[in-house]
Amino acid sequence: MSEIVARCGFRCDECGAYTGNNHSTDDKIKVAAAWNKYFGLNMSPDKLRCNGCWGDACAGSSLPDPSCPIRACVMERGMNTCADCFDYPCEKMETRMNGIEEVIARFKDKITHAEYDAYLAPYDARITLNEIRDRRVDRID
Repeated sequence: MSEIVARCGFRCDECGAYTGNNHSTDDKIKVAAAWNKYFGLNMSPDKLRCNGCWGDACAGSSLPDPSCPIRACVMERGMNTCADCFDYPCEKMETRMNGIEEVIARFKDKITHAEYDAYLAPYDARITLNEIRDRRVDRID
């Protein structure tokens, strides 16, 4: 699968909830358990499916989050991702990025590389958005 980046910098192509990635009930159970362990999210495995914020909401699922302030902001500004914005990183983005960075710091000595890659790395938006900005020819900063 090619790189699919959500508007906030999450990597849909690496996310276990993305419809192209969770093929079996076992996949969904593992992701739901990991999201509960790392993020405190209690989501039923049968509701764990997402078309990404570029797509429409999945029937019977709350993903992507319809109240996501970052998605709304990026769409309102007519951009692809936060990496395109002159205000990056803004307060909304910092809150999201700090959240995942706190989870990573809390579990860094208690998680395998495979678990990190599967359940935390897809949501490390700062890395993804900075990489996008670094690749830009018409740099914003």
